[in-house]
Formats: sequence, structure tokens, C-alpha cells
Amino acid sequence: MNLRRGKPRTVSLLFIFSLFWACSPFLHAAEPDKPVPVWIYDANDFESWRTPQGELRGFYPDLIAAINKKLGTRLELKPLSGSDIGQRFAHDDYGIYAGVLRTEKRARTKILSARLFDNEVVAASPSMTVTSVEQLNHARVLFRRDDATLEGVQQRYPNLTFRALRLVSSSDEAFRLLADREADFYINDASEMENTQRYYLISRPFPELRIPVVLGFSPELLPLREKINTFIAEWHRSGELQKSLDESRRNYLLSRIVISPTEKRWIATHRLSVTLPKNENFAPLIWKDRQGYHGTAIDLINDMRDLLGLTVDVHYVDNYTRALRGEAWPVRLVDIAESTSPEHAAGRIGPDVAWHNAYYNRIGQPFLWDEESVRNQRVGVLEGSFSAAYLRQRFGNDATVVTRRSVDALIDTIENNKIDYILGDLSSLESSLRGNELFRGVLKVAGVTRTEFVIGPWVQPDHPLFSLLSQIHRLSEFRTQIERREEQSAFPELTRNTLKVISVMLLITVLFSLGMLLMMRRHIRQNRIVNRNMVQALEKINRAHDDETGSHIQRVAQYCGLMARELGLSRRMIRDIEHFASLHDVGKIAVPDRILRKQGPLTAEEFEEMKLHTLKGWRIIQGLGLGAIAENIIHFHHEKWDGSGYPQGLRGEQIPLEARILALADVYDALRQKRVYKPSFTHERACELILEGAGRHFDPQLIALFRQHHLRFKAIFDSMAD
Repeated sequence: MNLRRGKPRTVSLLFIFSLFWACSPFLHAAEPDKPVPVWIYDANDFESWRTPQGELRGFYPDLIAAINKKLGTRLELKPLSGSDIGQRFAHDDYGIYAGVLRTEKRARTKILSARLFDNEVVAASPSMTVTSVEQLNHARVLFRRDDATLEGVQQRYPNLTFRALRLVSSSDEAFRLLADREADFYINDASEMENTQRYYLISRPFPELRIPVVLGFSPELLPLREKINTFIAEWHRSGELQKSLDESRRNYLLSRIVISPTEKRWIATHRLSVTLPKNENFAPLIWKDRQGYHGTAIDLINDMRDLLGLTVDVHYVDNYTRALRGEAWPVRLVDIAESTSPEHAAGRIGPDVAWHNAYYNRIGQPFLWDEESVRNQRVGVLEGSFSAAYLRQRFGNDATVVTRRSVDALIDTIENNKIDYILGDLSSLESSLRGNELFRGVLKVAGVTRTEFVIGPWVQPDHPLFSLLSQIHRLSEFRTQIERREEQSAFPELTRNTLKVISVMLLITVLFSLGMLLMMRRHIRQNRIVNRNMVQALEKINRAHDDETGSHIQRVAQYCGLMARELGLSRRMIRDIEHFASLHDVGKIAVPDRILRKQGPLTAEEFEEMKLHTLKGWRIIQGLGLGAIAENIIHFHHEKWDGSGYPQGLRGEQIPLEARILALADVYDALRQKRVYKPSFTHERACELILEGAGRHFDPQLIALFRQHHLRFKAIFDSMAD
């Protein structure tokens, strides 16, 4: 009865439903009270992890909570597997995407936020390390599927080939394959390496490859991006973003530690006593230079204090090996034992290192092809050291052991022909000899001791903190490799013995000593001079190829330095911006003359080829070690604030600050300068055109600065006119 009436109604309902379905993406953005999903990779790392109760903690939970509080939004984190989030992101499904690695392709095709932080790309292996990309050419490597790291590595190193490349679905799978020796390295960004259940060696073969981490937006949420970018910029400036990153990393490590009630009571009521060697190095566990003590034992102590709040009393003693044999210390962060020792194996809380010392003798003396040759020889060692105990145990009275209290005293003794060899750990001897070619020409490494000894951290198995210290040691190893950036040890440049040798051989006077110091100072500044020479050479090549004058280059550098100083940037950043501004168009070296010197307007095809000078210039200077500021100036100085520039269409604060500064300075000088395709403009007309570009071509903050100091721009141009 109702069928006839129902049919048109059904058609109408279907039409309305279809219309609603087609418009649903846009309705999402129009519903302010509806939560906006923030899709995030479901993995345990500092970016986000789950508590035992299933609650999310970490950097992104903190960031999203802060955005909601500041902007009044309703963003909700939604964890997904790597494959699921990859598919959603590829299809622009509705929502915000956390932890997106920005690549050139994504910058062109996706809607991305300003940079949150940079991820370093590293390689993990159970037993191997590499220091350069070339060493990976014959390695079996793993990358995670649906991840941008592989794309970033292939783009940055197009000639890199692997013996075998395998894609895995998760980091857990990668670490399992590494443990089973089915691959040599797992390559990913540093945050993916937070597998703290096993020991892994971390290599950094890609020092110049740092991938920016950003948020991604589906098209419907484009209006929200600008608000969130403003918030991110404020967080950067206030230091809250870095603070959140640091706290998240620390809290993640804490979340990996399982502390029993018994251990908590012990920590609250006891102090841990640790004894370490004072005058002898046991690298990599501990070594000393003029800056103090370093090594994994020191890192472990710092982490016990930082992560556990444990009170640790550290005592440094001379004659450590002798004391170690005589004392029953329950905690030995530097334990020396034979590799077959069952006692050492039972209390080991971290990996052991094969331990042997090095023999030194004079140039011209024979090498120790067989350590038995030491019998009936005079061997100098540090008093109470491992070397002294080793020689007595190995050779008894067949070797004459001569003890001294310092390495310098040993060097004096061998110089005066009172001993035939010095035996000690390599790091101590090398630190005393390094930096002096004259004396290094006197001594050489002649051989090494046998390797049946090992060193490593040890705790008495029945100690209340045995299990906890094992956990902390594993975390400390990870934290040292991933988070810390240890500075190069500043080895003493001139030892007392070296000064003596030089004084005898060259009759050094005070004046000559001053001359040597000046030479050393020039040596320290050598990299800067080489750097400057490369820049000047590139400038000359560029000027020879292009019609632009050297005055244009110098003026642009002056404008950039002026703006950098007025922005209150660091002294080093000001210097680099001013120094490298002259290279902004170095890529025009690779542009054909028929285009570069064309008198009339360029065709569309010619302009597309001209635009490639930013990419070509960037590639020209890669590998020269000029640094990120030089690369950013060359690569991004034609990007525009509204995203209409090239080569990547970056917008707003996605464009590095140094490139934004260069863009304004370059345009001002180009407007003032007569070119083959245009007359010169007055200062007033140039200012009008630049001010019109506020928020479109140029950073509004830089336009405000230009408005204040435009007369200083005019003064620079007038004083350095062609």
C-alpha cells in the first residue's frame, strides 16, 4: 500500500545520504565540538608510550594536551599500527598525523606543520659499528616498511648500495632479526632504536642526514595548521618544546625500569659506595684527561643519581689493581678478571671488553712479535697498575719491572735508556704523546699483551640492587649512545717531556715559544680559513659565470648581517649568515648561458630550468662541510612565506630563518640594481614593493624589521654602489 509513496521517498533519502557522504570530509571540519583524531604510531618510545594501566605518556600526549589547552581544540590521540597509519596518511584520511618525517616529496604533496624537532638517522647492530656510508655498501640492512627513513637515505646517498635490503613491519621484528644474525644493521631514526632490553651498538654513518619531524594534516584541517604552527613557534621560543622533549626522554627511560619494594626501601635508606681508579685508565669504562673523568662507568654513576635518585659516593684511588685484589668491594664498576672466571661471570651486569695493554719502545728497536721476548728486559709500568700485576704473574722474576708514579716519569725513564719498554693502557700513553710529532717520532707501539683478561661492571650477586643496577646499566649504555654528545677529549698538547726534548734539540727561547703558540692558534683556525677560501673560490666562479657583480654579493651579505644582528641571533649564527650569503646563487654555475644571459623574458621551460639552480647549488656544496646554514641559504632562498615559492613550496616557519633573511635582502638589492631585463628602482619604489610582499613573499616579522631599518639598507647600497 505504501510502496508507491515509499519509492520516491527512498530515492530522495538515498540522494540525501549520498550528498552527505560526499560532503562528510568537509562536515568534519565544520563540527568544532567533534574530537579530531591524532593518529600516532603505536610503539614504545619517548614520543609516546603506555603505562602498565594502558595510559599514553610522552612527548605527543604532552604536546596535544598543551595545544588543546591553548587553542581550545579537542584533539585526541589514536594509536595505530605502522601499516594502518601509513595507509591513512597516504590516502589523506581525516585527522592529524603525529611523528611525520618531512621529505621533499611530502613537502610538495602533503600538508605539514612547522618543524617540531630533528631526528638523527642511525644504524643499530649487536656487534658492529661503521663510521661512513661507504662501509654499508656490503652490509645486510633492515628498514621499517611505510617509513620515510629509507627514502631520505636513498635521496641523500644515491650511490649507496647494500648487499641485501629487507623491509620489516616493526622495530621489534628488526631487533629480533639482528639478534638471530639474519641482518647486520637496522637503520632508522634514533627514536626507533629505543630497544632497552638488549645491548646494541649505535653507529652514525649519516652525520649530515637529519630528518625534520612534523605533524601532518588531512585537507579538511588546513585552517587548523596555521594556529598549530603559531603554537609550535611559541613553544620553540619559550623553550617549552625542548623542555618537553628532554623530560619525555628521561621519563620514558624511567618507565622502562622495574623497581621492587625492597629496592625502593634500600635506595631510601642507603648510600652506594663506588671506588674507581685515579691514576690509570681503563677505557672505555673510565679514563681521565684535563677535563676530568669520562667513560661508561661515569655515565652509569650519573644515571644512577639522575634516574633512581640514588646517593652515590665515589672514591678515586691510586694503585687500583692492587686495591681491587685486596678489597671485597660489593660494587665494582671496573672489574678486571680472567675471561674464564666464574665469579666474574656470576656478577656481571653489562658486557665485558677484552683487555690488553700496549708495549712501547723506541723507533728502530724490534717489534714484539712474540711477547716472550720481554723476558730478561726492563719494562716500565705505573706503580700498582694492572700492567705491574700482569708482568709479575706472567713472567715472575724473568722480567725487570720498573715502577713510576706517572706516565711522564715513564717517558723520562725510557728517554734516559733506563728501561727498554713501557707497558700500559693505550689511552693513557696516547694522551701523553698526542699532539707532539717530534716525540711521537721517538716511540712506537711495539706489541700488546695477551687478551685472556676482560674488564666490565660487576656487582655481588646477592647485593640488594643487583637486578636494578643491571637494568640501569643497559639504559645507561643506550642513553650514552643515543642522547649524549660527548665532546672530543682535549688531550694535553705539550707534555713536560716534550718541552724538554724540544728545548734540548732546538734551544727554544721565549720568543720562539710565543711563535709556536701562534702557530698552534693558526692551526686551530685552519678549518675556518679553508672554509673561507672555498667560499671565495665559489664566489669567483659564480661571478665569472653570471652577470651579477661582486658588489651585489657583498651588499647582500651586509643586509643579512644587519638583520641577523637586529634579530638578536647568536654571534656564530650572525657570522655564518653573513659569511655564506654570498653563495646563495652558486647553483647558477650549472645554468646554461643561453638562459642565464638571455636579454628577454624566459619561456616557461627556461624558467623551470632556471629554478633548478637552488637544488643544483645545494648539491654542489654538499660534502664541503660548510654546515646547515650555508645549505639552507642556497637551497631555500626562493621559498615564499605563503608557500608559493620553490623548490619545495615550504611556507611560514617551515622555511629556515637564514633563507627568509636572504630572500628579503636579495630582492631589495635586485630591485635597486640594474639588470639586463629591468631598470634600477629607487629606494622608495623598492621599499613599496617589498612591503607589499608582507605575508605573501616575506616573513611579516622581517618586514617589520625592514620597515625600521630600511634607511640602513639604503646607506649600504649607496656606499657600495657598482
